[in-house]
Amino acid sequence: MATADIAALWDTLSYNSGFVAVKPTNVSKRLYQVTKSIANNHTGSHDQYCLNKAIKILRRENVGLKIVRLDTERFLNGLQYFEKKKCDQMNQSKCACVVHNNWIFSKAAKVYRFREHLMWMYDGSDQYYTSDTRLYLTYSKNETDISALKTAMTIGYLLNRTVILPRFHVRKKAEGLLNFFLHIKSFDKYFSGSYRESSFLLHPKVPFNVKSGFSEQNIIDNLDTYVPQRRYKVSGIDIVSQFGKLKDKLLMFKCLRNVYIILETNTESINFKLMLRRAFIRSSYRQYRTH
Repeated sequence: MATADIAALWDTLSYNSGFVAVKPTNVSKRLYQVTKSIANNHTGSHDQYCLNKAIKILRRENVGLKIVRLDTERFLNGLQYFEKKKCDQMNQSKCACVVHNNWIFSKAAKVYRFREHLMWMYDGSDQYYTSDTRLYLTYSKNETDISALKTAMTIGYLLNRTVILPRFHVRKKAEGLLNFFLHIKSFDKYFSGSYRESSFLLHPKVPFNVKSGFSEQNIIDNLDTYVPQRRYKVSGIDIVSQFGKLKDKLLMFKCLRNVYIILETNTESINFKLMLRRAFIRSSYRQYRTH
């Protein structure tokens, strides 16, 4: 860096425009003037494209631009850190210093991924982590299909409890996060604040009385002889009657697969069912919508 005009995080195929150290030289100023000009003339082009195009232009002009890549073992992009796992947590000399949360689309998905990896500290006015009055529910990681998640969100709605996600089965013998198969931006449009990531209870800001406030494993009354292959319909009124008065910080459920909660036909319930239908949009890991 001592002899360079800029040092940038390397983004697999190009220089990353989101994390760059710039020395205020005449050449670096010229670089960003060209970058700005390209952006103004190519409406809709993202900043990384504009920066790298400007770098190519200045290199052709042979103005002496000196650019270096930041250490690729310490400064990682989203592909290298989250997908290829190129970070040795046991070896501090190879541990990531900076992680750029890219290679995934939408702010909602970026925030969700940082939260899942315990890399998000912002609590917010809603006390996302630190509330000691909010009540939660979760369910068995063996019940991790779409229908079970819909059921859990419905129970959360009825009991005014926030759903803590399990890890999801995305392929045989593998576990993944919600963004492996749901479009997070669409899900957050309707359920932001109504759920927490699967790593939530590991976060250092979560109060001890929440982390230790587990209930016994709860089984819905009329599922005592639960058979996974059968479909079960349960009244929302029965759910409230059975669980509504429980004060446990965290209700633990099992047997949610193929369980469907029947809501009343009032306007509020109809609107909630519409939210469920619109929120569950299938997606790939990088958040390309698949339908």
